[in-house]
Amino acid sequence: MPTYLSARRSDTVYDGITPAVRHFPDATAAVIASIMLAYLLPFRLVFPPLSDLGKPGLMVGFGLLVWWALSRLHPTLVTRGQQPMRWAMAIYLVTLFLSYVAGQGRGMPVLEANGAERTLLMALAGAGILLAAADGVLTRERIDKVLRWFCWGASFMAFVALVQFVTRIDLTTYMKLPPLLTFHKEVVGFRDRGGDGLVRVAGTAGHYIEFSVLMVIGLVVAIHFARFSSTRRDRQIYGALAMFQAAVIPISLSRTGVLALGAAILLFVLVWPLRTTFNVLVVGCFLTALIQVARPGLLAAIKSLLLAGENDPSVQARVEDYDYVTPFIRERPWLGRGVGTFLPELYQLLDNQWLTTLVQGGIIGVAGLAVLFLSGVVVAGRVRRFARTDRDRDLAAVLAVAIGVAGVSGFTFDSMYFTTFFITVHVLLGLTGALWRLTRAERTNRIESGRPVRQPDEAEPVPAAAQA
Repeated sequence: MPTYLSARRSDTVYDGITPAVRHFPDATAAVIASIMLAYLLPFRLVFPPLSDLGKPGLMVGFGLLVWWALSRLHPTLVTRGQQPMRWAMAIYLVTLFLSYVAGQGRGMPVLEANGAERTLLMALAGAGILLAAADGVLTRERIDKVLRWFCWGASFMAFVALVQFVTRIDLTTYMKLPPLLTFHKEVVGFRDRGGDGLVRVAGTAGHYIEFSVLMVIGLVVAIHFARFSSTRRDRQIYGALAMFQAAVIPISLSRTGVLALGAAILLFVLVWPLRTTFNVLVVGCFLTALIQVARPGLLAAIKSLLLAGENDPSVQARVEDYDYVTPFIRERPWLGRGVGTFLPELYQLLDNQWLTTLVQGGIIGVAGLAVLFLSGVVVAGRVRRFARTDRDRDLAAVLAVAIGVAGVSGFTFDSMYFTTFFITVHVLLGLTGALWRLTRAERTNRIESGRPVRQPDEAEPVPAAAQA
């Protein structure tokens, strides 16, 4: 018999097992707090006693892990039923622990040992965010609520980056909340690239590539709400946010951002209605022309970066990294040198999350990370296949594309090191689990009540506004 859960008496949620009433608040507010703290505050702000682990978004993640663990012990608070994202997270954590044990077995200097422990603790904070989102965001409306807040957080980061690009004033140096938080590490700052006075900016993110990828993810989520919000006003607002985030992607002067944007649009073209595809391409052409008029030379600089190939120093450095790490990989191919131990201070910055994972965690570590990303994509794909409404199917496609873009972008920078990216990925993976849980329970309830499950081709007609 399906479970009846409620965050309040008026909120109905199903997870597929037994009936119960929940009066305890769900995790939606805390998940929103985690992601908003990551986007609104500069990457460098930390709670001093905890150093790198003292970033506000991660601290919320630790609290969510405790909340989730305690809720599992309470018979009426626990969210029961199958949840594939729990298993994916568990497999990933096991691979990290095995790599940690292998590193301890070979013996590590103090810096490496500290890096290993820091990475494990950060992974636990991420697990708290993912599990709380998967099991603690209790209704379909609250999934949307988290993602709407994410859109506004990404738009704020885009605004900070635009101010940096236009005025050469770094607003992040003024975003300090003493005495609770202090600046840790150096300012990201501006970096000349492409000539003609162009500089790279990162907003509140920790790196220019991270910023560009986050803008692509924010863009695809905003497009979803621009199509499926319930009111015309909301559709117009999120359409404007989508255009704003798309317009700032080039100012990062990052090949990764442009390629991620192209890949995302190409994937969506396969699932969007023809009218939506046409409208997006028209808006894209308009933004391209606007950027060319507002900042001549910007698009030419990006074009030269894309066509530079191996002549570009950053590309050459990444190619040379493979020769550098080959002896380390051959020495310890299965479990690596130990998670979090390949530090730039001691070795070399690889700018490749998958290569770093291969060195630190070996083949098993890469498999664990791949399971985490692929599980999100596959689960979202399953939701899209069996969802009853176009809104749910589109959101599932958005989550699959966003997680896929995040995973592939790891080949161009050490992505899981950067807190905002790290938190965003775990929120998306967790919400994928929540959407899977809710749509699965809905199908189960319809079958048990004797009503037929509506297949995708039998879904209700899409409103004209959603097609646009």
